[in-house]
Amino acid sequence: MLGDRDVRRMIEKTLDKVHEDIRLNIDKDNPDKIHAFEASRCTRLSYYERKDSIPSDNVTKMSTLVQDSIRHSFNNVNGEYKIDNLTLEATADMIVNNEFILGIEVVTNLPEIPHPRDLLYLNACLFAFNKNEGILIYITSKGETTEFSVTKSNRMFEEIIRRARILSTLLKEAKVPIVEPCELCLKCKYYGRCYSREKKTSSFSLESIWGFEKKRST
Repeated sequence: MLGDRDVRRMIEKTLDKVHEDIRLNIDKDNPDKIHAFEASRCTRLSYYERKDSIPSDNVTKMSTLVQDSIRHSFNNVNGEYKIDNLTLEATADMIVNNEFILGIEVVTNLPEIPHPRDLLYLNACLFAFNKNEGILIYITSKGETTEFSVTKSNRMFEEIIRRARILSTLLKEAKVPIVEPCELCLKCKYYGRCYSREKKTSSFSLESIWGFEKKRST
């Protein structure tokens, strides 16, 4: 406490405000506008973020701040691609020489292959800005980097449009999407809404299944 003020709470409120300001400009009230960021990640996660969101913890907020501070070093550009009544929005980290799009992802460890989610997103940017080539760069807190070249793909774009349409429809109908199990679920703040956290003790054991207990008794 500093006088009658709760300094910790003041800091948390400031952190919340900064975190909210740097988030992508997503119109949560318009299901006909889907950001490629939403369509490329877990559909259920994107649905909950719009319909019934849970505040992020401080670790997640700080991680977002670090990633966004790197992105804001570049000239982020917003674009969109319209198909019928659906608008797919995208934000490019940088367009280099008006030729190719640069995508930046901050990671703990450098991947050997690019994550499908990142490929879908960068490919969506290629269509939104009518470019043919992109470069996906992964960077760690130590400054280590690895790059992947991405070529415009109709097949990947059809997939993200399909996912955007599904999210748009479910938002309109207020129906929760199906679970999409992946390794990202383990750190997702909505884990408890998709999977049971209850730990139960099983009466079975590997020893009994493989007959080890019987061998010990002879």
